[in-house]
Amino acid sequence: MKVRQRAPGEALNVVYLFIGMPVGGAEDFALGVYPHLSPDVNARFICLRELGMLGEEAQLAGIPVELLPIFLTKRVNPLAIWRLSRWMKVQQIDIVHSQTYHAHLFGVAAARLAGIAAVVHQQKTLGKISIHKGIFFRWLLRNTNKILTLSSQTSADIVKQFSIPISKIEVVPNAIDDISFCPPVDRSQIRKKLGLPENDFLIGTVASLHPVKNHKATIEALAILAKQECRPKVLFIGDGPSGPELERLAREHGVLSQILFAGRQRPVVPWMQALDLFLLPSFWEGQALAMLQAISCGLPVLASRIEGNTAILGSVHPGLFEPDDHGKLADLLQAAFQSGSILSPLRSSVEVPTCRNAAKHLKQIYWDIVS
Repeated sequence: MKVRQRAPGEALNVVYLFIGMPVGGAEDFALGVYPHLSPDVNARFICLRELGMLGEEAQLAGIPVELLPIFLTKRVNPLAIWRLSRWMKVQQIDIVHSQTYHAHLFGVAAARLAGIAAVVHQQKTLGKISIHKGIFFRWLLRNTNKILTLSSQTSADIVKQFSIPISKIEVVPNAIDDISFCPPVDRSQIRKKLGLPENDFLIGTVASLHPVKNHKATIEALAILAKQECRPKVLFIGDGPSGPELERLAREHGVLSQILFAGRQRPVVPWMQALDLFLLPSFWEGQALAMLQAISCGLPVLASRIEGNTAILGSVHPGLFEPDDHGKLADLLQAAFQSGSILSPLRSSVEVPTCRNAAKHLKQIYWDIVS
């Protein structure tokens, strides 16, 4: 690795590399830490295929997001990797920090070719990886300067599965803007502005409408409760390919009138603050930013018992349930809806990581790499 000669006090040039920037936890994390990185780090965001919704929003907000459309497919393209490496050299980039698998793969290859440092931020827990993907993943992990994970469990999984030394890995948990995400002063006024019922008990989730988010469990639980004449209102905040199927399922179970499909909402802060209870029934999570946001807003939390959720809430949180245990979820929803006494134990007392502290941690990692 070549260390660029910098003038005294000159900031590091760090590129946050994405294929595109849709609405997602990795994108929100990087954009959240950005304001806290300077003056030690001069950060830029590069999208290799498309800007995406968050990329476009960030551009409008004056954040340095650029489109460099040289990877139009997910295939490994040697010429595109060479072009990216040349761009890095011309721009005098010191460190490439990638957040998602294909950005890892292209970014590490280009950084090695350019002779500069690479940081891989593994935003997901390790699940089943195909043999083909595993070969590439092992290569990029071994050829990066630092691997960041969201939890110690994912770090241990990487060490065990890919024989990576633990000294090369550092835990940098997801983080939120604790200034924006805070308990509401007047929830009824927030609901009024959003056009939501001011007096109803509102259960909500912020997640894409995708099978892995397991919204089906929520609908099945509502169907169980409907037979007991218990009909809480649920707010689905997000969009995705499962939307029509979920509406059909809710209609078949006779609970469609209890569900508000709010679609994707930006900013999400007031929608989160409008809720009485946050629900995340996913089959899989890395470390859900939405859950951290909910906790910071002071919301009680129900969540599936999976690694990404227990890493935040702990394994003894009273609101945990197995993702396919619709009956247990129905019991928890009924208790929350009918008895306020259960809500207090469902509020997590964990200290939510902040973007401010995450940026401080990242700056230290970057300077350690180049020193």
